[in-house]
Amino acid sequence: MRNRPRAALGALSLPLALSLTLAGCSVDDSAGTDKPKAKSSAAVRLEPLDRELAAEVPAQYRNKTLIMGVSEYAPYNTFGSDGRVTGLVPDLAAQLSAMLGVKIKVEKTTFDAIIPGLKSGRIHLSAPAGDFVERQEQVDFADFAKSSVTLMVNKSASFQPKTGLEVCGRKVGVEKGAGTQNVVAALTERCAAKGKPAVDEQVFPDLSGAALALQSKRIEAVAAPSAANTSASSGSNGRFQTLELKDILDLPAATAIYGIEAKKGSGLAPVITKALREMYESGTYAKLFGLWRLPLSTVSKSQLAVNGSKQSQTK
Repeated sequence: MRNRPRAALGALSLPLALSLTLAGCSVDDSAGTDKPKAKSSAAVRLEPLDRELAAEVPAQYRNKTLIMGVSEYAPYNTFGSDGRVTGLVPDLAAQLSAMLGVKIKVEKTTFDAIIPGLKSGRIHLSAPAGDFVERQEQVDFADFAKSSVTLMVNKSASFQPKTGLEVCGRKVGVEKGAGTQNVVAALTERCAAKGKPAVDEQVFPDLSGAALALQSKRIEAVAAPSAANTSASSGSNGRFQTLELKDILDLPAATAIYGIEAKKGSGLAPVITKALREMYESGTYAKLFGLWRLPLSTVSKSQLAVNGSKQSQTK
């Protein structure tokens, strides 16, 4: 999985809109300032500058604006009509900006463009993304959260699966490039082994498109991480509900550790990990996850690590 996905349903004025009412964050990259001006959710005070950590930021990144490319995935990242990006990740970016003394600008991108963007240097950071050993060959991860794949369905529909095998032959929306596609592929193999038809995978550039397709009943479910589906269903005025199917959770990539991605070997992931651990100790980490209603997505301090996952997307 991003394990990941997103949302923002137009007609539902949705879950993502719901997130906008909770808090906001932006990182000011205005020219002509010596220090970054970070604005975070008012409910969580910014950490102070840590000069020792700031000195560990690789020299090539100290005097430039770091671009954090993010795709829509509420409540981690939500795009407002005014162009603002709000959510847990922008709030973390603001904290990192303040602690490390670097400017961080959060920009919209698509999930499948993130790793190529990191490799080319067009962007410098991104989050969240599932930390899998295959991806570690291409980028570095500063692990900070966890997730599992769920199914979002229309609450009024007759399709209310209780097991993964009930999803065989059904139209299921997934986000292009997300690890959720591996989960659906593995489920299809399980379907075939039982003599059942393959899952009819419908690929969307982002989760907002998948949610709109579910709303119009062009698909029967959206397979996405728990945070995205829970956020979407809770903000849908009772239209959607999110289901966790226990027998799907043992499939490859059905659960994941989320990380902040950085260019391989850039040196950014280690210093970000140290900053995350400081946030953990100060209580800021827990406050931010609580603010964005993600208390079940937190990890232990020992799991705040560089490329800490040993999980495969396919095994």
